[in-house]
Amino acid sequence: MMKLRVIAIFLLLLVVIGCQKEGQMDKKEIEKTASAVAATYMKDEEDIDFVPKDVEFLGGEDLSTVLVHGYAKEKDKKKEMSVTVDYGDDYRVTSYGEH
Repeated sequence: MMKLRVIAIFLLLLVVIGCQKEGQMDKKEIEKTASAVAATYMKDEEDIDFVPKDVEFLGGEDLSTVLVHGYAKEKDKKKEMSVTVDYGDDYRVTSYGEH
C-alpha cells in the first residue's frame, strides 16, 4: 500500500513538473515570435528599424496580448518604443507608440 502511494506521488510530481516546463517553453516561443513580428511590422508598414529588447505579458492568463519594448534606430539617436501584439489573433499588431 505504501509503495503504491509513493508511485502515485512520484507520477503526480512528474506531471506537474512537465506541465510547468511546457508553459515556460510556450512563453519563450511567444516572446521570440512576437519580437520578430513587431520588428517586421514596423519595418514593412512604418519604415522604422525597430529593435526589440524585451517582452511584457499584459493582464492575466485570459489575455493573449504582449507588449514588445525596444527602440527605433535613427541616424544619431534611439527612440524608445513599444509594439502591442495579440498572439491569440495570429500575432496581429494592434498598436505601437513612443515613450
